[in-house]
Amino acid sequence: MKKLLLLILTLSASPTFAQTADSAFSISGKIENIKTGLIYLTVYIGGNARKDSSKIIDGRFAFKGFISQPCNAILDIKDEKQDYLRFYADASDMTITGIDYPLKEWVISGSPINADEKKLTAFLAPVKAEEDKYYAAYSQASKNKNQVVLDSLDELEMAMTMRKRTFIKTFVLANPSSDRSAMAILENYGYYAEADEVEPLYEVLNKNVKESKNGETVKKMLDIYKTVAIGEMAPDITQPDTTGKPLSLSSLKGNYVLVDFWASWCGPCRKENPNIVKAYQAYHAKGFEIFGVSYDNEKGTAKWKKAIVDDGLSWKQVSDLQGWKNATSEQYYIKAIPANLLLDKNGKIIAKNLFGKKLTDMLALLVN
Repeated sequence: MKKLLLLILTLSASPTFAQTADSAFSISGKIENIKTGLIYLTVYIGGNARKDSSKIIDGRFAFKGFISQPCNAILDIKDEKQDYLRFYADASDMTITGIDYPLKEWVISGSPINADEKKLTAFLAPVKAEEDKYYAAYSQASKNKNQVVLDSLDELEMAMTMRKRTFIKTFVLANPSSDRSAMAILENYGYYAEADEVEPLYEVLNKNVKESKNGETVKKMLDIYKTVAIGEMAPDITQPDTTGKPLSLSSLKGNYVLVDFWASWCGPCRKENPNIVKAYQAYHAKGFEIFGVSYDNEKGTAKWKKAIVDDGLSWKQVSDLQGWKNATSEQYYIKAIPANLLLDKNGKIIAKNLFGKKLTDMLALLVN
């Protein structure tokens, strides 16, 4: 399960990201015990990462430029310690100071969004402790190949996500004027979420945040969620099948249809495939079809076709071979896979994300 401004780099004495909007940012830094060397800034926005470097002179460094919205960023010094500071770049003149290592303990000042991030991090501390325990247990179970424990932990994952969302909701309601609130909505409700979860959070944001780039993205996400909500007709999908021939989802009307978003490179997808195969074998003859949509890219065409054979996926398969830029990513707001939707015989969405036994249980009720 998976997640920033396209920045064109120009190098100068004080590294500068090229202007893409009118919001200027600058970073001034001071390191006590590192007098010379290079420090790197990576900015993530719009699905892209752009990196630049600055010379450290007498323990000081600087970056400046223009960004269209607050975005994730990382500062790191390339050496054997592989240490880094994760923060947010925004339209401010921020100062970053530290002793030397670890970078993650450096202090940021002059940036409203990073001040809000500090508040959110402290607020989420109980959730973070639970997540750390979960991932440690998952790692140990994977190492021991204990499938019973792994399955039980998989069941806990969504419950843990929902618990975190209750914390995020509280934070957003208490901080409606913060850009960090809009980003928190995107980070935590950008997958396996519904319009009725997102709308109350969007509505509470103040006018400036709603009109920001991140606020506009929240609105776009919300609008798409509404079009693909349970009870709505599924938007049609037409993409090439494995032979290159266009195939449409609407051609399967008259059957119960699972729209399955997956990829050959997606481990959780491949792990879920046996459950889907089992459902298909049990209910295909009773009017159940599957429409697989792969998020493989053109270079992965052979791997996509091989995965279909290896996993025994004998149903309809399509892909525009654009990876995460698959047309359905925007059409259905698919930002994490595996994901699926179950449609009734008329093409109406009646359920979502039926993993494990949930799919066969649902089909047993519908078909029988």
